[in-house]
Amino acid sequence: MSTMTEPDLARRLLDAHVAHEMAAIRGVRFLDLVTGEIDFALRAASELTLDQVMPRDLIKEVALKYVSTFRLPGAIPEVAGAIATRLRAHPANDTQLGKVVSRPRIAELVAVLVEMRTLRQQVLRSLAENSGVQAGVGTLVRGTARGAVDTGRRLADNLPGGAFGFSIAERVAGRMADTVKGTPVGAAVDQSARELAERGAGALLGYLSDTAASSVTDEEVRDALLEVWDVLATRPVRELADLVDDEQLVALFVGGYQVWLDVRDSEYLQALVDTGVDFFFDTYGSFTLDRLLEEWGLGRDDLVEEALRFGPPVIEALAEAGVLEQLIRRRLSSFYDSPEAQALLE
Repeated sequence: MSTMTEPDLARRLLDAHVAHEMAAIRGVRFLDLVTGEIDFALRAASELTLDQVMPRDLIKEVALKYVSTFRLPGAIPEVAGAIATRLRAHPANDTQLGKVVSRPRIAELVAVLVEMRTLRQQVLRSLAENSGVQAGVGTLVRGTARGAVDTGRRLADNLPGGAFGFSIAERVAGRMADTVKGTPVGAAVDQSARELAERGAGALLGYLSDTAASSVTDEEVRDALLEVWDVLATRPVRELADLVDDEQLVALFVGGYQVWLDVRDSEYLQALVDTGVDFFFDTYGSFTLDRLLEEWGLGRDDLVEEALRFGPPVIEALAEAGVLEQLIRRRLSSFYDSPEAQALLE
């Protein structure tokens, strides 16, 4: 019997089988197929646990592959930057920030941040001890000595402990002004003024950090942060997005991408992945698969809904392009052309 040139029984059976499968996955019969297959899969899933069907070592290998060794295309940051740029131009950015994120959610986040007293204190002390920060504040102090005293005092009055701290800055600035007054302005005088201002800035920062660490209450910090939010909440999202221009946005993504390339090769990240997979399996390894799906919010109705959402349009597109029949025929013909099938048909 020749299966290549004659319309023999095997070929007719193959044609009938292909037509049957085509009809089963198209039109109204697709719903019956989907619900039947999902119900069968869920029944089987109720008898199998995660540990039985998914070895954790394989998951670790796959996770490490994509985290640390998978080669990422270099165009990622540019594409991400281009997408972000387009999003920035969207009219939705005219929405007020407070309508995007509710105040109760911000209050919850602020409550968590306020409770991080140790972190807050350490950050403030680190800033106070940083020479670069002292130099920057020193510049502000020098500016204060040159005429911005009233403005600085108004700002300081709104900060816990700021009024007293600002009085220190005024005294330092006054001493600096006395030192410079009547002296030819030159490099030596400017250097002296700079050093004096920076020493005063260091003292001011130290005082403010100690004050925040010891006397500023959690309630004061919380109220201050929420006041800032209340001001921001009335502003459109666009104002925040416009703080960074397109070139800076792309540069930010490129820089972040380079940092990620360094981090992904570190043993530290690999240890995190390993620990995370172990935790997941230690927690859910004994769960049956159907229970695991429910734990993550996926029930039978969700599976059916998504299958009906994506299945029909994809299947119809493949059918109209003539690809669907080719896929089914290629898959089934290997059996009908096999020696075992030929022997049965004879």
